Amino acid sequence: MQPSRLPLTLALVTFVLALLSGGYAYSRIIRTVPVLVAAQDIPAGSELRETMVEIIRVPAGAMPRQALYGLGQVAGQYAAVPLFASEMLTARHITSSPEANSGLVALAPEERVVSIPVRPEAVLGGALRPGDVVDVAAAWPGEGKPGNVQVLVSSVRVVDLRNSSGQPIQADGGETPGGAIPATALLAVTAEQGRALVGSVESKASLYLWLVGRDGR
Repeated sequence: MQPSRLPLTLALVTFVLALLSGGYAYSRIIRTVPVLVAAQDIPAGSELRETMVEIIRVPAGAMPRQALYGLGQVAGQYAAVPLFASEMLTARHITSSPEANSGLVALAPEERVVSIPVRPEAVLGGALRPGDVVDVAAAWPGEGKPGNVQVLVSSVRVVDLRNSSGQPIQADGGETPGGAIPATALLAVTAEQGRALVGSVESKASLYLWLVGRDGR
């Protein structure tokens, strides 16, 4: 009587399945990179210390432009804007000046300041100024079709506009160190509005500011 080949067949099938599952798991490995985040809430103008930040690893595709990745990058620097715990830090979040928060629009008790990345065409070509009231709209690409556009928050105040070096853009047309092209908008929002804006930035949406009124009206 011929010996049964069933055990050998089962062993072979098990081996093949193990190889396939291993390859699938390997293909799902995501490359991560280090990025610096705030370890606590940090008021604008605060001198940054190593204990106030920490390094985490995130998927490479989730790392924002000009992200900071080393503790030494914040040595001797100050928070250019209010920072929130777990917020990823970029070059626009820090400044060499301790007067980063001078001239900011006064906040109501329920308000806090959130920073969002912007492009010149998204802020009326630089025509916005602190105190303006805006709506913030988000647009997601539609793969060759018109993108999905949604108004995220309405009637929020512009606190400040900053260039890529984190310097305030002079509203009177004066010289701004690093150039007068806006890269970041600081907005006075509620906690719920802030979560909506941060979520849209994390989802890679393009943000646009629509002017509603001037000087808080």
